[in-house]
Amino acid sequence: MRRGRAGRPEKPISRDLKSNAQLAVFLRRRRAAGGWTYEELAELADDGVSRQTLQRAAAGGMNVPSWPVVANFIRATSPLRENDIELERATKKGKELWRKARYEQRQRTMPRRPEPPVLALVRSEADLAAVLVELYERSGAPSMRTMERRAGGLGILPHSTAHRIVTRKTLPYTLAQFEAFLNACDVPMQRRYPWYSMWARVNGVSVSALYDELAKLWADTPAKSSMTKAA
Repeated sequence: MRRGRAGRPEKPISRDLKSNAQLAVFLRRRRAAGGWTYEELAELADDGVSRQTLQRAAAGGMNVPSWPVVANFIRATSPLRENDIELERATKKGKELWRKARYEQRQRTMPRRPEPPVLALVRSEADLAAVLVELYERSGAPSMRTMERRAGGLGILPHSTAHRIVTRKTLPYTLAQFEAFLNACDVPMQRRYPWYSMWARVNGVSVSALYDELAKLWADTPAKSSMTKAA
């Protein structure tokens, strides 16, 4: 596909939401680097994303685009220029910026919550509930159906249970369900041990019992099992 001219200059990025402005700058730089027009990007995008939707995603302001739109924008600006590793890095950077924008947007529009404690200071169920809600918000506040899917499938973390956790009406009282919640919030494996320690502390579980339970939980996942042995 032959790329055309970039077209008329775009309107200045709205700075009403700082994090969303940073996301818009990231997207515009990707488009400008390849000289893509928005019409061309719309042809390359999946799921029938329109030119207008892509333009709005790179406009900034108070309306944060959905993650599928941002992901489409990143992929559409990648053909013939990036290998898989570079695309993965760009996608990771884009998701980080998107999550910050989504978090800031929700903080502006939702009632203020007390500042949650750091993980090392969590001692009670109330503290645990607070940090789980904060984790959910920091992960981009995905839909409950998305949470259920990321958790590993039907029944592991039902969307109704996920909703009760993020509205502080219940807690994940088993390690398996807690692990499912971490999966649903996309917490990387290498960052999970402070979370496991916190869960064990709140639930009165010893370190040795925690690792025994993790080993059983991960028995069918070789990569995770090796991490338990290394710990």
